[in-house]
Amino acid sequence: MIVRNCMKKRVFFIHVDETVAGAAKLMQEYHIGTLPVVDDNNKLIGILTLHSLLRIVLPDFIEFVANFSFINNLGAFETRIPSEAELDIHIKEIMEEPIFVQQDWSLVHAAAILHNEELNDIPVVDSSRRLVGLASHVDLGTAIIRSWNL
Repeated sequence: MIVRNCMKKRVFFIHVDETVAGAAKLMQEYHIGTLPVVDDNNKLIGILTLHSLLRIVLPDFIEFVANFSFINNLGAFETRIPSEAELDIHIKEIMEEPIFVQQDWSLVHAAAILHNEELNDIPVVDSSRRLVGLASHVDLGTAIIRSWNL
């Protein structure tokens, strides 16, 4: 069982030269939290997560607070709208290094990477590192269960 057989082939992605505004529109419109970042050759060069976008409007201290139960209301931050300058930030400035699997890797290998990296979705690439799909815990898990012949 390999990743190619259970991955999503219709993948929403973003070009490295796009902006935060473009990424936010894609995430909102298609209700997604992970955008693979590609270059002109569709080669995977980064990952943009919903968390990366939200960090733009959250205060810096948020990364240091492990327990928010003592804070009664963070409403001011929930309604903060990014400035035009923040919306014009290029994706390449905030994207993260890509974590990916190759399409011919085993399901268990891919599931282990998802688990160890605490990801919900992982880009799938071919041997040239071109983006060919996206796999989630659900994609991998249900493919494994399918082999049970229930």
